[in-house]
Amino acid sequence: MKNLSFNHKLRATRDFPYIRAGQGERVVLCLPGMFGRPEQWWPVLQRLAAEHTAICLGLPLDYRQGWLDPAAPALEDLSAYVGHFLKVQGLEQVTLCGNSLGGQVAVAFACRHPERVQALVLTGSAGLFERSLADGKFIRVDRQFVRQQAEMILHKTAVVDDAYLDEVVAMLADRRQRLFLVRLAKASSRFDLRAQLPGLDLPVLLVWGRQDRITPPAVGAEFQALLPRATLTIVDRCGHAPPLEQPEAFSQALLDFFRG
Repeated sequence: MKNLSFNHKLRATRDFPYIRAGQGERVVLCLPGMFGRPEQWWPVLQRLAAEHTAICLGLPLDYRQGWLDPAAPALEDLSAYVGHFLKVQGLEQVTLCGNSLGGQVAVAFACRHPERVQALVLTGSAGLFERSLADGKFIRVDRQFVRQQAEMILHKTAVVDDAYLDEVVAMLADRRQRLFLVRLAKASSRFDLRAQLPGLDLPVLLVWGRQDRITPPAVGAEFQALLPRATLTIVDRCGHAPPLEQPEAFSQALLDFFRG
């Protein structure tokens, strides 16, 4: 993230990496997926900031951060991490918006603390079905492999530059980090949301990429069928990460949802 004013720089407060924009009454807290970064959500936060307070919080997906047990990472701990962040920030109630793993964490938090969640936005969310990349194993750690995975995840691969690929390769060069992420992916796949979703009686916006191959649009339709108050929006020319691939369409869908 470059050329941002001081108030919008990436910051870490008590080990919480996040970016923030806007001063509106509604607080929208965004949670990226496993390889997502807060900076990648900046175009969305800029659009939302005209009417709302928009925050993107990075999840603690480096085992050295100490938030999760490296031997047995759990979705419940990621939910608790979100709760810690809200406490530090003094935020009583938020709208949670999550992509992929971030969506699953958002639902887990909403189920545990429904009084603190005004609404949910789920986009390409895990929790019902998610296609495994490389059968859950990282076959080799080089830029070619990481780029191949990006091409599987994204419809618009131009949103991923070489610098980001190098960052991912450097992270995966650590064998313990690779093992940690595989364990986390398995924990995510075991944390099925089907039983919890019917009890979430709050407004939910589902935003799905039409070309999503990780959680196909049929998964979005299943979320809609299970949630009592859900609306599903399909974004064209978009894969598994609408906030990154189609930030304008994604932001507009959120603004229309909030206004409604």
